[in-house]
Amino acid sequence: MKRNIVLITLDSVRADHCSFMGYHRETTPTLDKMARKGLVFENAIAAGVGTPASMMGAFTGLFAPLTDEVNPKIWRLEFDRRKTLAQVLSKLGYSTGAVVPNTFASSYFGFNNGFQYFQDFLGGRTKFYERIFEKVFRKNSKTAFFIRNLINFVLRREVFTPWEKYYEEITDWVEKTKEPFFLWILLMDTHFPYLAPRKFRKWSSFLSMYRSNWKLQSVNFENRLTERERQKLIDAYDDSIRYADEFVKRLIKDLKDYDPIYIIHSDHGEGFGEHGFYMHGFIRNKAVCLYEELIHIPLIIYNADIMGRIEEPASLLGLSPTILEIIDKNNEFPSKSFLRSDNEWVMVRAVENGRIKIAIRMKNWKFITGQKDVDELYNLKSDPQEQENVISEYRKLANEIRRIVEIHAKQEMKERIHEKLATIIKNLKGVLE
Repeated sequence: MKRNIVLITLDSVRADHCSFMGYHRETTPTLDKMARKGLVFENAIAAGVGTPASMMGAFTGLFAPLTDEVNPKIWRLEFDRRKTLAQVLSKLGYSTGAVVPNTFASSYFGFNNGFQYFQDFLGGRTKFYERIFEKVFRKNSKTAFFIRNLINFVLRREVFTPWEKYYEEITDWVEKTKEPFFLWILLMDTHFPYLAPRKFRKWSSFLSMYRSNWKLQSVNFENRLTERERQKLIDAYDDSIRYADEFVKRLIKDLKDYDPIYIIHSDHGEGFGEHGFYMHGFIRNKAVCLYEELIHIPLIIYNADIMGRIEEPASLLGLSPTILEIIDKNNEFPSKSFLRSDNEWVMVRAVENGRIKIAIRMKNWKFITGQKDVDELYNLKSDPQEQENVISEYRKLANEIRRIVEIHAKQEMKERIHEKLATIIKNLKGVLE
């Protein structure tokens, strides 16, 4: 019998704030137990910076397009060109469902491709909200952004939606659907603003939680918090992770009879001023960055009869082929499974104002190009916070890594040319016919 699969994406959770990854606070008691009985990837790396880029890579096995436009049309067209995990599993006889309160991973951006049931909470909007919504994503209006957030805060929607509000919708779908099923849930509780309910606040209080969130927004998400203010914000963040962990605990209990395989991960991390930015690094026109706090993510596979800890780097691009391998199906994606990848490095890409930035992440080393005026090289074993650029001391190593980047760039250009030729030929056929 085919195994049921549950994929849980914890938005904005960085690896070094999870207790099973060595964090000094017990933020993830449930995940800690799963880690002891499952498979943990100690160097899991996001497929991109930001939810759309990371999750498109996870569901298609290919990097997201190199664009810094938040244009849903671009993303929908790209999804239409690709094969997705949900599409493949549907063809294999799976019922596919998703509950996703993140607009950037919604049907508006094409993430519903292949899902038979897709709840993104975008339905039932008023015409006024529709206009505000369009201005936010098409015109980047700050006024519309404020109004949208105010409406969502009052109604507890989108980024302000706590998992308890839609939990029964998840379990109802499972009870009504046919097995086997593939269920994807993206939790927004760990995304800014960090607002954990009272019974889950271990390190923050009602006052400190709201004040720290307000303070960061009042300085326009710039690196202008005092050390005390920064710590209060981290306290609220850690409590929000603990709240999300409670969701996992409850779901495992309620889905016990279905015996699903669980894959739990984050789409990307979060900055707290380590390199001069907060949140994702590109909020409010701040620079896109590829430092560890943004790309090093937690990743656990649980209840799949595989255990241990893998130290080799694993890109989230391998998520879809890994799931196919676990259920004994052939890989239909261009990337390799986490379980079969023999790579000593993985790549992360980003773009800012047309400038391409690339990081090559190895087990103990990290190379970044395009991010600053000079290339960067960090020894993560001795300098996990990436504070000392040692590229001048290891020029030979840096040159070897640059060759990897050059080969990738050539391959990318070749693929773009083939895509353009294919489009031209397709258009010519239309004209000739």
